[in-house]
Amino acid sequence: MLGKLLKHEWKSVWKIPTILLCVLMGLAVLAGLGFASPIWDSGLEGLGVLAVLSWMVFYFAIMGVSVGIMLYLAVRFYRSMFTDEGYLTHTLPVTTRQLLFSKVLVMAAWIFLSMVGIFISIMIAGGIAVLFLMCQEFSWREMRELLYMLQQMVSSQIGIRFASFFAGILFMIPAMIVYGTMMIVGSISIGQMVSKHKVLGSIGAYFALSTVVQIISMVIVMPMLFYHIVNGTENVFDILTPTYWIMGLLECVLAVGLYFLSEYLIRRRLNLD
Repeated sequence: MLGKLLKHEWKSVWKIPTILLCVLMGLAVLAGLGFASPIWDSGLEGLGVLAVLSWMVFYFAIMGVSVGIMLYLAVRFYRSMFTDEGYLTHTLPVTTRQLLFSKVLVMAAWIFLSMVGIFISIMIAGGIAVLFLMCQEFSWREMRELLYMLQQMVSSQIGIRFASFFAGILFMIPAMIVYGTMMIVGSISIGQMVSKHKVLGSIGAYFALSTVVQIISMVIVMPMLFYHIVNGTENVFDILTPTYWIMGLLECVLAVGLYFLSEYLIRRRLNLD
């Protein structure tokens, strides 16, 4: 039954995020092609202005798509669980855990896909821009020499520190995705208990939870940063790597707590108008 829930939820959600990501990809191509215009020699006149505007539009599109997908997922979850549509949802012959898990999994998947889509769009725009600049300013030999210098710098100066840093990032990204998903689900689940103002209650719960998490993060991270400062740690990887691991663990714990809280509230304290 969980498979059927996931299939139905995916079909209900996929259209809007897909359209937003496709629009972002198109804007990435336009932003990259902006470098083909005489932006560097035109004094920001004519096509140069259009190139600058294309990159500004692309920048704001990245933020808009990220926030837009998050808002869409939040609204979709709220409507399907706590409005008139929720009466039909909660009559399905499934457990609360199956129902909630299917929605959380699809939401987390789309948050991950949006991050991947944004990364790909940046690579597209940057790749087109770099390719044009290489044709105009650099030779392939100079580019190979530059890449070799970067490789030598990484291998000689960063070494194992970079590997540990990169592993911390790889751990923190999925933790951040799950945590971000559960912040939405948990806030809405708490807010639905406010009978007359569920939306305002959800927004208030989100900001309250965010504030509490920030305070907890500062309490945990600040002593560690102070320790590095006192001991004169100069390598940025030695500072950031443990921070990423600690924040990732904290986000995992909070995500699990919010999941079970949401499941309890939906099973025991469901409030449908």
